[in-house]
Amino acid sequence: MNLPRVGLIVPLREEFDYVASVLDILGDTEENGRVYHRFMIPGTQDTGILTVIHGMGLTNGALAAHDLVSTFHVPLIAVIGTAAALDKDIRLGDVVIASEIIDYLQAAKATKDADDPSRVRISVAGTHWKPSAPLLNYVQNFPIRQATRRKVGDWSVAAHARCRIEPDARPDKAPVYHVGHIASGDVVVGSEAFIALLKNHDRKCAAVEMEAGGAALSVYQNNKVELMVIRGISDRAEKNKTATDQTLDLDGEPNAWRGYAVRNATTLLMTLLAGPGFPWRESPRLPVPYEPHTPASTGTTGKPEALRGALLSTAAMALPAGAAAAIVAAAAARHHDRDGTPEETGAGHASQSPGGTDTNTDERHEGVDQSTEDHQPHYTEHHEPVTEQHDPGLF
Repeated sequence: MNLPRVGLIVPLREEFDYVASVLDILGDTEENGRVYHRFMIPGTQDTGILTVIHGMGLTNGALAAHDLVSTFHVPLIAVIGTAAALDKDIRLGDVVIASEIIDYLQAAKATKDADDPSRVRISVAGTHWKPSAPLLNYVQNFPIRQATRRKVGDWSVAAHARCRIEPDARPDKAPVYHVGHIASGDVVVGSEAFIALLKNHDRKCAAVEMEAGGAALSVYQNNKVELMVIRGISDRAEKNKTATDQTLDLDGEPNAWRGYAVRNATTLLMTLLAGPGFPWRESPRLPVPYEPHTPASTGTTGKPEALRGALLSTAAMALPAGAAAAIVAAAAARHHDRDGTPEETGAGHASQSPGGTDTNTDERHEGVDQSTEDHQPHYTEHHEPVTEQHDPGLF
């Protein structure tokens, strides 16, 4: 069994249930205190590895990305789940893929409001991360290339047909996917004033969520891994988002829009990964014995025993205490995309190589010798000044 080609980060148990409902889960194993689930990439002979972090936030995203890369050597990290739309042209159930990830709270500044000392004004600086040019080019052109455009239509039609939202709330139109900027930070957004702050900082912000900035930072530090952030839109980050969450599915269960959004994002991701010419980075393609530290659970699809729980053994590489903070400090005020080599800069946005139309979340081996040659692209710094943006509202 070859090493998995993608490491999938799912923030919450609820979101895992939606992801697992449309994936071929082979089994699971535990490594260094984290549980991983192996799955097939539909239409291919390749597999992926998935972990649920059971919590929101940038630190959780950074730790999960680090563990997936150091343990399974995946060339691609994908962050999936729900997000809140910041663009009126994006409908509930649509999917947004990040062309840029904005860790908007990095180096943010809180100051006393001159007119009302009891209130605080937030000035946003932020760090910006970018996917590689090959990945962005692939995702942007997927809907219009002759070899792949029909796949997008098939995905959209199938997603709409699979929608389980109660008839009175069911969307009239099939979902589409957008490629745009995604804001990421440790804030559950349910305020029009906060949305204005994000849009004032970056008018191209299409959605907001809570894990991608951490994963982007971890991928940047590794320097050999690609990152894709793909989010299903389940609300609009407004104060009445609770009402949206109360929408029922065909079984009378709430959170119907979340289920619809995550399933749409999952099936779209699998469609992209299985497409011709996906820009995979080179990774070790070594057969690895499966010797889990804990027994794998039985797969959910009745696969033969040879495939059930066919997870590879892993190198125990736990992240030391305090490493998350060290990662953050090391990457602050850096910029890069994936075309050259990194260089230091005093201060500025970090444009990283860590994705359709151009346009958040809810609270929601034993060792293997790596003798293959590493063919990873290099990095270059992209310099831009840090600027503070002031929100017209107060907090």
